[in-house]
Amino acid sequence: GVLSHVLNFIASLKGNVLTINQGIPLQGVANVSVSIETAGMADTPENLLAGLSDIAGVRKIEVIGQT
Repeated sequence: GVLSHVLNFIASLKGNVLTINQGIPLQGVANVSVSIETAGMADTPENLLAGLSDIAGVRKIEVIGQT
């Protein structure tokens, strides 16, 4: 479902998924943490975040850290 769309979008921008951590879904909603290497992406991290927020089912995006 939603996670598949998220991962496909990241791949379309040549982002490299490093880790995925998904919690147990409660009331149809699951928290997912995805670590992404953005150095070789075909677009900016800002556009990545904007595109992720446009995916149906994505409710919140938060940048936890960046190097």
